[in-house]
Amino acid sequence: MKQDRIPTDQTRPAVLAAIEQYEREGAFDRHADPVDESIVIPVTPDFPYVPRTLTKRLRYFFSRRFIVYPFAKKVSEKMFCTVVKGKEHLQGIGAAILTCNHVDKFDCLVVQHACKPNRPFVVAAPFNNMRGSFGDHMRAGGMLPLGSDLATIRKFTAAVKHYLSRGKRILIYPEQAMWWHYEKPRPYKDGAFDLAARNGVPVVPCFITFRGTGVFDGNGIEQKHFTLHIMPPLYPKKELSFRENVAFLRDENMRMCKRKYKEVYGKDPEYTTEQSNATATL
Repeated sequence: MKQDRIPTDQTRPAVLAAIEQYEREGAFDRHADPVDESIVIPVTPDFPYVPRTLTKRLRYFFSRRFIVYPFAKKVSEKMFCTVVKGKEHLQGIGAAILTCNHVDKFDCLVVQHACKPNRPFVVAAPFNNMRGSFGDHMRAGGMLPLGSDLATIRKFTAAVKHYLSRGKRILIYPEQAMWWHYEKPRPYKDGAFDLAARNGVPVVPCFITFRGTGVFDGNGIEQKHFTLHIMPPLYPKKELSFRENVAFLRDENMRMCKRKYKEVYGKDPEYTTEQSNATATL
């Protein structure tokens, strides 16, 4: 294997160490990457989940057309050399909740690029609502940040319903936290499946696996390329209650991702979790 080198990112060893620790603790929903709160704009009921003014809609359009979409193409095709498998499963699918394992800050762009022309909006943690031009482009690109107060949550939920009713797709990371280049599926929160059942739309499970490159950084960490697996959609069942549908969609999504993991890596996912109550969720 080649021992080529790429520039060293000094934060990566710390992030990987944090991920190892959180896995042992069963804290699968903890964020491992550092967050700079000084550049975060609080998410309030004023957030433009559905832009109303012509000026903002035009600004968002031009940002997507000339900045966000070209950048997504570069990230997917050049940075991660992404191979997309299963795109045929999106044929005939309009409104849907897409789920994916969250393994990189830019993996949403990979999913968006693979799903064109019906690129999904992206549900994000509130600290992604950043100041400056980068934050502006994220909002233009379809970011739907979560809020913590009831009024903002209601506005977020109404926006999701608005977009789904118009045949749009919503990408949600049910694992909640981003774990950089972590290979295994992690336990899911119910939110994505709640929204799918509540709005009567399918869930399309996606799962990113990694291919080695033989290129290492100064810390000895190998650069990885992506394979994005788009799997068959899961539909809520009429004979099930709302809560039963949430559990059905969640558990089937996990089963499909674990099966895909085994198919790619040739083994079942194994976890170092030391707490028995956490391993039960896997």
